[in-house]
Amino acid sequence: MKLRQVIDILTVVIMPLLMAYSLIGDFFHEIAGIVMMCLFITHLCLNRKWMFNIFKGRYSPRRTVQTVINLLLILFMLLQPVSGILMSKYVLKEVTLPGISSLVRTVHLALSYWGYCLISIHAGMHIEPVMLKAKRKKKSTYDVLNVLMLVVAVYGCYAFIKRGFPGYMFLQNAFVFIDFSEPIVFFIADYLAILILFENIGRLLSKLK
Repeated sequence: MKLRQVIDILTVVIMPLLMAYSLIGDFFHEIAGIVMMCLFITHLCLNRKWMFNIFKGRYSPRRTVQTVINLLLILFMLLQPVSGILMSKYVLKEVTLPGISSLVRTVHLALSYWGYCLISIHAGMHIEPVMLKAKRKKKSTYDVLNVLMLVVAVYGCYAFIKRGFPGYMFLQNAFVFIDFSEPIVFFIADYLAILILFENIGRLLSKLK
């Protein structure tokens, strides 16, 4: 359980940093990507029972949605490091393939934004039990957390559009616009708000019966 918590915390910290690759530099982006891949593989190993039981039992609406999201996330998170490795400039530059950099960059870009949203939804579907535990201990704390997450999620809707997520996810924009004069803390804050937005969507999905 403690290892899972450490993985969850590190994932939340690394995700926005990965999205800010132009602000933090390609070398750090590659290192963070490798760390993220290791965290994801460890997460899969810790939850291997879920994969072994995927064809067992009854599928309720909640389990169906959760399974679809999990499978999509696994697909994205396996393809993402492959595309990253194929265009590595530093850590794994010997593996890169000439002539496909433009295509790989486009795929990597779209996968990044889809994966960011899917990870956030996945986290939201598993955070509800933690929220309910807080409710049992102190309802006022639960209410404050709910209001806070709702306020941040509302801003997350604005940040989602402001940061061009739809255009990147649906390949309308092949390059990410980065304002290098903007303090990185504002960039990270917007991406955390988007994370909270999709976590709230995951929480709503977790309420399915």
